[in-house]
Amino acid sequence: MSILVCNPGRDFVNSLGIPVDNLTLSSAVARVISMAKATDGNARLVSTLNVDFLVNSLGTAFSKPRHPELLEVLRSSDLVTADGFPIIWLSRLLGRPLPERVCGSDMVPAIADQAAREGLSLFLLGGAEGVAAKAAATLVKRYPGLKIAGTAAPFVNTAGAALATAAENDERLVAEIHASDADILLVGLGNPKQELWFNRNRSQLKTPVSIGVGGTFEFITGATRRAPALWRTLNLEWVYRIMQDPARLWRRYAIGLGKLAVLTTPVLWARICETLSPTPCALPGSTGLPWRRLWSSREQSIALLELPSHLGKQYLESTVRELSSGSVAAELKILDFSKVRHIALAAQQELFNLAALLRTQRSSLQLMGMSRRVRQQLSAARVIDLLEGDTRGALQRLTERSTNGSEFSCDSYALGNASLVMLSGRVNRENLSTLGFVECLLHSVRDRCCIIDFRNVDLLESSGIAELLPLFNREQQDQVLLSGVGHSVKQMLRMTEIENNASLIDDSELLALITKEHDHG
Repeated sequence: MSILVCNPGRDFVNSLGIPVDNLTLSSAVARVISMAKATDGNARLVSTLNVDFLVNSLGTAFSKPRHPELLEVLRSSDLVTADGFPIIWLSRLLGRPLPERVCGSDMVPAIADQAAREGLSLFLLGGAEGVAAKAAATLVKRYPGLKIAGTAAPFVNTAGAALATAAENDERLVAEIHASDADILLVGLGNPKQELWFNRNRSQLKTPVSIGVGGTFEFITGATRRAPALWRTLNLEWVYRIMQDPARLWRRYAIGLGKLAVLTTPVLWARICETLSPTPCALPGSTGLPWRRLWSSREQSIALLELPSHLGKQYLESTVRELSSGSVAAELKILDFSKVRHIALAAQQELFNLAALLRTQRSSLQLMGMSRRVRQQLSAARVIDLLEGDTRGALQRLTERSTNGSEFSCDSYALGNASLVMLSGRVNRENLSTLGFVECLLHSVRDRCCIIDFRNVDLLESSGIAELLPLFNREQQDQVLLSGVGHSVKQMLRMTEIENNASLIDDSELLALITKEHDHG
């Protein structure tokens, strides 16, 4: 799952799986200056998203990113601006138009102007030899009083055998940046080098905010001419750039725009369908969402929310709002997608917010019952991986537990005539034996059905299966049910030749059992 820097209050638009903030140039500059003044020691990243970023990170496969690390960096950026008209066009396609382009070549001069007024310093990193220094001199001349903490033009390696010495070179460079005591770091290494360099040095950097600015230094020095204002107003700057260097740029733009067309076709089709055949999305009731709560004790409960067939922005907003308002400590919350047939394009932003919020509720929230149809729709919008990991089955939780991924844990919920046990982490003989897991369940199955859920299990070891064997005999077969069994767990059951002894149920059966317990509880 992605590390999203999102929260229910962040105003952004989904741009094929990458959140782009809804900002003008002036508001983006104000945000950067605010970040530069932070004293919490965290290194923040501002990314400027254009077509190159999209196609370099996503590729054209809907389920597997071309460059997973680059995609992760963009998603985890503290601020993402729309650098390029195609990003603006995408936002219009989704029905949430961004106000204007906010590109690095416009932001850097505006930031330098404001930094000069507020006594903040800049460090310029990247460009060809001498370009950063020349750009710094140009900015100082243009904005009197601007402080330049330093400049550097290193050769940064992000691929090949030279990666072996990258850490040593980075250490020297980061030390130089720290010694300068800069407030804002402008990284002009080009995409994806600048994002990958920041990511691998994120934990060491102390500069409050870094901004990936690509070839902006060349624009500042005049080595590369910007399009006239009218061309920029008409969103034709890319045409002007091709005219300046057609031999090099026409192929790059043609390939990039072609891949973008492939990526956006499913979204465009969804938009056409929503426009030509609009279906009203369900609205939350005046008294809140219809959670169904099954109480087993004063401290412990299960709450299930059955989501409507046409899920819209308002309904998901209400869901996020209620989830973020706090809940019972031992309450297992289940979002049931079984009846969902369509998620509105305008609602996709809330999936980011939901995924980010769930990081704080890692052991108490589950997603169940998402159909193949809905998963395909979210794959086309490049957001399905926010809700699913790479190695588990289609039916799995929205986030990892707060503990270490390999640490074993167990949460149990007593229903009316059944027990639901949620396992997490690595399951082996030692963990189960220490907990007395099998003994407890053998006692429970005397008078109730026991459901063991594996959707949060990272690895089911053969020693763990051996420990569980007493639960899989014929006498217990109808009393012990296994749910949330993804490919990895199922394969281990097959490899240990006990798959036929285990009674597996899917999410629809699990939800039916929980609902039945509620209706008769």
